[in-house]
Amino acid sequence: MTIFTKKEADSAIKYYSEKVIGKPITKPDNSNPFLISSLEITKLKEDEYTVYCLSKYIGNIFRRNLDEVITELDILPLEEFLSNLNQ
Repeated sequence: MTIFTKKEADSAIKYYSEKVIGKPITKPDNSNPFLISSLEITKLKEDEYTVYCLSKYIGNIFRRNLDEVITELDILPLEEFLSNLNQ
């Protein structure tokens, strides 16, 4: 699980939202993929945040860390995104 500052978390949501919303939240080999409907920032403690992908299906909410989801998609890796952001 990647720990972000608030600024990094906001930037990650802005960048990755259009790339992951509508994609499966479950692993690619899952026969019943739930689609990501939104991204959410969760505060862990002072200036430490994480970003979750959310999927809402029949009243249930499934959550999975953004860094887990993007490793299964052909998307810019989070480490590279953060490196570019902090330059």
